[in-house]
Amino acid sequence: MNERGVTLVELCVVLAVLAVMMGLSVPAWAALVAKHRQRAAVTEIASELRMARQLAMARHERVRVVVNAEQSELRTECMDCDQRALRRYEFGRTGTVVDSMSTRPEIVFQPSGRSATATTMVLVDSHRVIHQLTVSLTGRVVVS
Repeated sequence: MNERGVTLVELCVVLAVLAVMMGLSVPAWAALVAKHRQRAAVTEIASELRMARQLAMARHERVRVVVNAEQSELRTECMDCDQRALRRYEFGRTGTVVDSMSTRPEIVFQPSGRSATATTMVLVDSHRVIHQLTVSLTGRVVVS
């Protein structure tokens, strides 16, 4: 019979090469995951603002998003009804902070979906990457 196999030395060499390749790829993979988590936090903040606009249009009421920079929190409230807090989003654990806002720390959406004032929010993540989030007068939310 002609049986062909691999020697223990060949198997050890292949495993060593695989271990080296895995060791080199793990730091790059971890950095990529961290970058996407930070971007996801900014996208989630923009989604919360878009949701507030949709709530204002669906409920036919003014909806306000209060930005609490100290606690890294967005709180969506109904301005014309007794039920105050509709939604709450905390982003403190993501490493993203609100650096500045062009207006007061609140964004008001009218029942038509329009924003009461145009607002620009500057967000900074833990890698010091700056993200700009803009709410136009038409209520459109743009991340740049």
